[in-house]
Amino acid sequence: MASPLENQYYSKVYCCRTWLLPLQSVETTTITSLKSYKKSLKQRLGLRSERPPFTGKYYRRARALLLDTVDIFNRADIPYTLDAGTLLGIVRDGDLIPWDNDIDLMLPVESIDRLRRVYGEIFRHGWKVSRTYPMQFASEAWQIGDPRVVKLRSWNPWLFGPGSTLLDITIIYRHRDAYWWEMAKKVCSVEADYLDQHTYLQFGGRQVRVPGRYEAYLTRLYGDWKTPDRTFHHDQFGTIIGGKSE
Repeated sequence: MASPLENQYYSKVYCCRTWLLPLQSVETTTITSLKSYKKSLKQRLGLRSERPPFTGKYYRRARALLLDTVDIFNRADIPYTLDAGTLLGIVRDGDLIPWDNDIDLMLPVESIDRLRRVYGEIFRHGWKVSRTYPMQFASEAWQIGDPRVVKLRSWNPWLFGPGSTLLDITIIYRHRDAYWWEMAKKVCSVEADYLDQHTYLQFGGRQVRVPGRYEAYLTRLYGDWKTPDRTFHHDQFGTIIGGKSE
């Protein structure tokens, strides 16, 4: 369930945008139709409807979001770790991958309340905290409605939706000597010893927290992670063990 603070931020932005809709009640407007309306409106106005890759101003904004988040989380002793493309870029290239378009962190479910206590500070740094997105299906590690992901975003001055810069905090669950999480309606899991320990790498003058066995974890995710591959898709992650119906 979303916290009151989450609902406060979400409601402010949502309510500010409802005037853009055709004359109909908010109660009868589905989230799907709202998204479709905003997408078509962006297209008619010549605005981006997809997140751009990390180049130019989008790179600078993504870097700022990551570094602000790292600063806040490190001060609050929140046990995040970098994940996926963000981890890959900083380990292999020492920077964000220019063809990536979101930032990836992981957080154990036990630390959700600690995360919620810093929402105000994230907001004061100029970023938007989305509501907590729930699990839509059950697995042996979680139940429907349990936390799935928290999204931090830039603000969109046009009010047609969230900003183009996105940071995903994927919630992970410890179960049977492994960590489990959901990614794009797929169940993912990795043995606990990949993530039980952590270390730090330097990025942007900060100590950023990464899995203790980060090279082995990257191999599990990507296989040959040392060779850049622009065509790699997250559906190819080696941590995927099944879909929602399995």
